[in-house]
Amino acid sequence: MKILAVGAHLDDIEIACGGTLAKAVISGHQVKVLIMSKSGYTNISGAVQRSDDVAVREGTNALHALGIQNIEILDFPTKDIPFRSDVVNAIDVCITEYKPDIIFTHHPFDTHQAHVGVSQSTIAAARRKNTVFFYEPITPSGRSYVAFKPQLYVDIESTIDMKIASLREHKSEYSKFGAEDWIIGLHSRCGFRGYEIGRKYAEAFEIMRLEMSFNKDCDIL
Repeated sequence: MKILAVGAHLDDIEIACGGTLAKAVISGHQVKVLIMSKSGYTNISGAVQRSDDVAVREGTNALHALGIQNIEILDFPTKDIPFRSDVVNAIDVCITEYKPDIIFTHHPFDTHQAHVGVSQSTIAAARRKNTVFFYEPITPSGRSYVAFKPQLYVDIESTIDMKIASLREHKSEYSKFGAEDWIIGLHSRCGFRGYEIGRKYAEAFEIMRLEMSFNKDCDIL
């Protein structure tokens, strides 16, 4: 099975579905990530908090920690990735060439404008694909007036340590988001999602579209 995860920034995918993708890799599936920006960040005061070079290095190391080697990083502006034809086209090209069976992307009611643009663009680009999931946003990006609805759960007890190790590769993000409190928050959310399904740790997804297969060779993550 071929899986494509689309994210606006280097860290989005690791935060939201790192455990799931690591489990997929271990299970022998092909995983590719498409990141729409190099993800350097300048704050509202104009200070550079993370350069593009640092973001790419940290993000690549983080994805490698999950066992993911197929990484494509584009160069749209970090904060401004709109729902626009050139963004849709870039994702469409990736989908056409890679031919994924499953696509993961941002929740369309995220509160980060770039996440929303990437989600809407992925929905448009994936119009001919039958299995598309939205991964769960996290504070502050997830504080929307339209709630995320967990509908699909993946048990990640076997890969929770890989997920946390991946997040720790984002050293500049670690400081920005509250150091160890950030790690604790993400770990706790996985614990809560696991509790909901009677497991120790899980990641949750909202289903946009799902094709059911009864193929005897179809693997389950």
